[in-house]
Amino acid sequence: MSEKSLKTPLRARRVRQITGALAAIPTAAPDTPEILRDPGQLTELSLRLLSEGEKIELLLAFRRQLQKQQRRYSSLLQISSSLGATLDREEFLEITLEQLTELMRAERSTLYLIDQRTGRLYGKIAQGSQTQIVLDPGQGIAGWVAQSGQSINIRDAYNDPRFHSEVDSRTGFQTRSMLCQPIRNMEGEILAVVQVLNSAGGNFSEDDENLLSAIGGQISIALENSELYHSLVDKNAQLLNTKERLEHKIAELDLLYNIQSKLSHHSDLESLVQTITQETLELVNGKACALTLREEGYHRVHVLIDRSEDQSRNWDFYTRAVTDENTIGQAVIASGQPFVCHSQACQHLPGPTSEASGLQVENIIAVPLFDDEICIGALEVFNLVLPQQECLGFTDDDVKIITLIASQIAGTVASRRHREAQEKEHRLASIGQMISGILHDFKTPFSVISGYVQLMADTDEADERQEYAGRVKHQIQQLNQMTRELLKFARGDSRMLLRKIFVNALMDETRELLDAELRDRNIELGIDLNYRGEVRIDVVKMKRAILNLARNAADAMPEGGRFTIGVDRQDDQVIWRFSDTGQGIPPEIRDHLFESFITQGKQDGTGLGLAVVKKIVSDHGGTITFESSPGQGTTFEIRTPIHPPEEPS
Repeated sequence: MSEKSLKTPLRARRVRQITGALAAIPTAAPDTPEILRDPGQLTELSLRLLSEGEKIELLLAFRRQLQKQQRRYSSLLQISSSLGATLDREEFLEITLEQLTELMRAERSTLYLIDQRTGRLYGKIAQGSQTQIVLDPGQGIAGWVAQSGQSINIRDAYNDPRFHSEVDSRTGFQTRSMLCQPIRNMEGEILAVVQVLNSAGGNFSEDDENLLSAIGGQISIALENSELYHSLVDKNAQLLNTKERLEHKIAELDLLYNIQSKLSHHSDLESLVQTITQETLELVNGKACALTLREEGYHRVHVLIDRSEDQSRNWDFYTRAVTDENTIGQAVIASGQPFVCHSQACQHLPGPTSEASGLQVENIIAVPLFDDEICIGALEVFNLVLPQQECLGFTDDDVKIITLIASQIAGTVASRRHREAQEKEHRLASIGQMISGILHDFKTPFSVISGYVQLMADTDEADERQEYAGRVKHQIQQLNQMTRELLKFARGDSRMLLRKIFVNALMDETRELLDAELRDRNIELGIDLNYRGEVRIDVVKMKRAILNLARNAADAMPEGGRFTIGVDRQDDQVIWRFSDTGQGIPPEIRDHLFESFITQGKQDGTGLGLAVVKKIVSDHGGTITFESSPGQGTTFEIRTPIHPPEEPS
């Protein structure tokens, strides 16, 4: 059976109750003659038998009955109108019970609403009384009616054992007769109990019972409508509250996303802090924000304060270095614990800095910033601009979002500091390694100069001395060029100085640099030129690359051997080959050969030689490869364009 078919009899009964109100209205008073009490007995014959006086009396009786019916109809209409005029339960019940008391010709009416969870009855409306009445389940006549679901019509309440006389004692009312009925909803559940007390006629009649039942049906509909209305109002309020909270959460997520994005892209810490603190204050509706960071020997405080006197924003940002000042940020950093204050004690706390900042602290949140287990700073937010409740201060949600923001800032500050420390160490290491490499490069020209000076000292021939002096001067020029290159590197200028040179001329200069150094290590130098033509290169850098390859080859031939340089041309490329007869490259370092600091088997190497070679070749727009066999030597092959780009990418 469907739910609709189950409810149909209940709806039909409700309609009968309401429309049955006409039948519930008595047609005559009890002392009226029989024929007047039952007009249905009146016939044309009986009417002829009446005297003129009886006919007049009959007409007057009909008139009184009609007037009474009109009053009751009017009251019923007023009750119906009041039930539909407002959805405020207290208002329509008060109006209804006043009209019900008048309609029932009673002294007082009371409506008990039933708490469906506990079963207790609450006299929400006690017409004519200000006393709050609460009954336990089954207590008193109303409690019995609510429990049994039956109507009851009592002529003498004090003679009924179910009567709860304490209510009269509390209200000062004297109950005599009582008519009490349950009010049910569409499902037949009892929602309330209505009772009328002390009929003007002494006792309540069956007609009164029917009338009260009809009115009770209308009250039931109104109660359900009111309950539905208030339920919708509550749900709408909950939805609005949920919507506001969701919007706030979305704003928090947007802020966290924006902060993370800005933390990743901003290079200037001060402008980054100003942006983040402003967005934080706008989200939590704060007046001031401070970021205190621990430095070596002091603390640096970044402060953003809204100086406006109204709802507009007038931001003032400044940065201070503090040492021995007693600030909240320093206290949080020292303890590593968050600090929250909402009480009057906040007024005695210092502002972001102990100097006069023009800020009277009213409430504050301060949370620590951690790098692993080390507290590196604190984020503080001061004074709600418009607190929702006086002295309420920041909420738990505010504390959570500020803690999340602090965590993001801490991660960025920590990573910046680690990166700066690593860069500093790397710069120092690079400078040391660069100096080592430069000194190593200087060694060859100095050795050549030393050799020619010795030759000059051993000869008396002017022409020979002049030739040796020219070669010494040339090596000094090479040293000057290397020095200029070093200065350019220190200034961050890594551009190449390209010029045209013939390959055979370059190899002559290279032989002059390498011959003595390799000879001292029992290594034979061979140069095989299949291409002697023009090439456009940075001569100083290319010489440095060749020197590094030659020294690596010499290190691979501790017992001596042969180092061969070969030059060919293929299309628009020059092919440079550098071969040795050494031990070969160990397999474990082949994949990392051109990386920095690879010094396999070298006690005095810097690990930069081949990395420098690869960089020089790349700057010329070329490539470098190698072939190596254990015990059979290694060959490096460099391919560079005859005319490399002016500014290689």
